[in-house]
Amino acid sequence: MIEIPVELGARRYPISIGHGLLGMLPHLLSRLADRPMVVVSSPRIWSLHGGRLEKPLRALGPLTRVLIPEGEQYKSRATLDLLHDAFLAAGLGRDGLVVAFGGGVVGDVTGYAAATYMRGIDWVQVPTTLLAMVDSSVGGKVGINHPKAKNLIGAFHQPRAVVADPLLLETLPSRERRSGAYEVLKCGILADRALFAALQKAPPGLEGWERMDLENAIASACRIKADVVERDEREDGLRRVLNLGHTLGHALEAATRYRRFTHGEAVGWGLIGAACIACSREMLSETSFEAIASAVDRLGPRPRLSDLKAEGLLQAVGRDKKARAGRVAFVLPTGIGRVSIRSDVAPAEIRRALRVMASREARLRPLAVRP
Repeated sequence: MIEIPVELGARRYPISIGHGLLGMLPHLLSRLADRPMVVVSSPRIWSLHGGRLEKPLRALGPLTRVLIPEGEQYKSRATLDLLHDAFLAAGLGRDGLVVAFGGGVVGDVTGYAAATYMRGIDWVQVPTTLLAMVDSSVGGKVGINHPKAKNLIGAFHQPRAVVADPLLLETLPSRERRSGAYEVLKCGILADRALFAALQKAPPGLEGWERMDLENAIASACRIKADVVERDEREDGLRRVLNLGHTLGHALEAATRYRRFTHGEAVGWGLIGAACIACSREMLSETSFEAIASAVDRLGPRPRLSDLKAEGLLQAVGRDKKARAGRVAFVLPTGIGRVSIRSDVAPAEIRRALRVMASREARLRPLAVRP
């Protein structure tokens, strides 16, 4: 088992990573025992893995199960109301515990429900997707989507623990595994040349990667995020570097109503776009741009974007929740392992990046998905 502490004073918590950790939950969560629990999951995840979670959790105390739909469109006020109603029906008080067992959508909306119920109750993340293990489960950013902007409504509410069991990934569809791999790659581009190099040698889409290689990659990504969160918990400055690839990625998601791209696929395209802008500014060498773009493409196919209107994407970029004084910050790579934050990216630069991104479709077999 690999354990990574997130040092936030009184809000300190551990990230535990290892194959077979579900069976160790009574030990890992012993300090949270003997309190009412609500477990939030989705029908699909519960049918696959619910039995493996429920038995060890019942050793900690009584629990109530609540299942919510999967998909970004369900990260909504309606789902939030459903969870608050379920917490009330289960009799949760300020001493209650909420366990999120699912992917990023389950974790984000469950964490926000825990943050806003009785002004905040304890919760634990047990992520079931690679994307959630390396991204949304760490850092305490929770929330729901607005129809016009992703994650516009939310809070900072740190979990009491994160338990990542890669055995859960064995039933993960290839597309979802690739989605998480783009976020791991983002961390390599951001701050870890060794992780970037490991992904360049990994099997496409990380399919069939050795257990230790997978655990080490998850741990490396989590360490990077934990280090940033420790220094900037509430995104006052440094934490914005974690949005590498996300400014254009979120715009792609919002412009297609969260139905065409997985979050990781959108970030993958966004990584290419950010690298393109950096290269056009001569902040990034052409060799490094091609290394980044090729590493993204190597992970596998992504849905097409060449049919999307540039103006609609520019409007979505302008609605980014991280905009300050009307200016949107872009995280731009300046090399493998280095980035710079710029708030002066012009619309013409974004349009050019979108054209370059679309031109790379010819090198891929774009996924045929619903617009």
